[in-house]
Amino acid sequence: MDVGKKIKRFRTSLGLSQKELAQRSGMSEPAIRNYELGNRTPSDKQLEKIAGALGVSIYAISEPNLENYDAVLHALFYLEDEYSFIPKEIDGQVYLAVENKNAATRTISKMLSSWNSEFEKLKSGEINKEEYDMWRYSYPLIKAERLHEEFKKLKNNTEK
Repeated sequence: MDVGKKIKRFRTSLGLSQKELAQRSGMSEPAIRNYELGNRTPSDKQLEKIAGALGVSIYAISEPNLENYDAVLHALFYLEDEYSFIPKEIDGQVYLAVENKNAATRTISKMLSSWNSEFEKLKSGEINKEEYDMWRYSYPLIKAERLHEEFKKLKNNTEK
């Protein structure tokens, strides 16, 4: 979700108009409207004002910056909102899980299972780090190529 949509989501959840948010943040109503429409991108200083007016962290409305621990946590909060990722603690270790609520979250679960499968291959020595990285950085292309190879093998086996 882009910055403008995040601003609008928080603004509407508080029942604020664009004019009210503009007043609270010390900005103009057209500026808020343009941010929400994606016509303009607020600077960090403007984002701080808007976040303060909304009562949220700047990380909740800005683009993810994964070089800051707080921002990483807000990226995870975004994954919770959009894809039903939730924290789970098992034997003192915290994991991320996906609640299987609908087709989208089931798809995410399958994708995570694919990732886990490749990671387990790396850990067992079945593939090396270079092969694992190739899988990660070319996903989903490599997934499609592997499925195509499996399909060809199945087809050849059924034709015999």
